Amino acid sequence: MVEGVIFRYREADNILTRLNPCTKLLSVLVYSVAVSSSGGPLVFILFLFPLITASAIRLPVRSYLKESIFFLILALFIFISSFLSFADPVAALVPSVRFLSVMLISMLLTDTTMPDDIARSLGAALSHILGRAAYLIASVVEITISMIPLIIDCAVSVYEARRARGASFVRHPLRSASEFSASLITDLLDKAEIYADALSARGYSASGCRYTLPYRTADRIIIAVNIIVFILYVIIAVVGTD
Repeated sequence: MVEGVIFRYREADNILTRLNPCTKLLSVLVYSVAVSSSGGPLVFILFLFPLITASAIRLPVRSYLKESIFFLILALFIFISSFLSFADPVAALVPSVRFLSVMLISMLLTDTTMPDDIARSLGAALSHILGRAAYLIASVVEITISMIPLIIDCAVSVYEARRARGASFVRHPLRSASEFSASLITDLLDKAEIYADALSARGYSASGCRYTLPYRTADRIIIAVNIIVFILYVIIAVVGTD
């Protein structure tokens, strides 16, 4: 069985893979704004949305845990630092849940959307405003998203290679960190060069126009819901400040 890698497209047939990438990008944006600015019980309620969605599309969470350790540790650090500030475990959980919510919704996006499809749809959508420069921006987004799983792959490979050689981070933390970083950068540069050569061989043009993907009925409904939710959020935020 092929091991899952977070932030990498996984071929599947579900409602998210059939949605237009721009629909999913808008949903991620609206959700991130909502969860980042919410507090108290609402954050925990919003956290249920990506959890239920991940369960519905059968996201292979167990196989993703290996690459998610860093984010889980970071969430733990956020909780500890918040607890030291608030001295309230429930209040300290809120920033950690916000962080995990954004990470999970981003994971759902990359798991169900190919970077090339994101570039096509985003470039075509922004081209009405920015012209050909929109395709260049979309290409930057595409390459950035493609690099994330590559970085994770390299980090895991370097870590496992060092562990197989008997290297211990605990005994020599500074030396191990510097050696790990050097090996990771070298490996990344080699793979980035291979990636660039592959793009060049395909005649890839960062500013080239691409055809967009179609918008279906489900896309129109979700876009409308997102716009309504965003407008309501702005109204509530403005009224709340008065």
